[in-house]
Amino acid sequence: MKARTWTVAAALALLCLAAPASAQLAPAIQYAWSLNLDAFNREDAVAAMAAVDSRSPDYAATKQALEGQFKNLDLKAELVKFDFMGHDDEFAVARVKTKTTGKPGSGFTDNVVDAIVLFHQENGTWKLWSEDVLAVEIAL
Repeated sequence: MKARTWTVAAALALLCLAAPASAQLAPAIQYAWSLNLDAFNREDAVAAMAAVDSRSPDYAATKQALEGQFKNLDLKAELVKFDFMGHDDEFAVARVKTKTTGKPGSGFTDNVVDAIVLFHQENGTWKLWSEDVLAVEIAL
């Protein structure tokens, strides 16, 4: 019985020690997302890509998509919701909802994308790694 009590106490202590790290990590990865959104809204492809890990398997496709959007559309994006989900030794995960709108008459359909986003550190800085879309809601 005593061994089980000590095991539970040790597990609780580890959770309490890990909580401050998670509390500091959530704002850091949300900041990485906000840097990307701010650059997107300025149509600054270089700054937007600076917020994406250069080793990401989606890096080249993301760069190409941004260039096309900046050339053909005048879009604005805003954070709707950011929920930190957790992390391991290498990646952090958040569920992110982002609303993207176009100018009236542009032909762009305003929407809210609900996605799971992976973040990874590059040279000590948290950056976007990948995004898996869960749902797209058409904004009315």
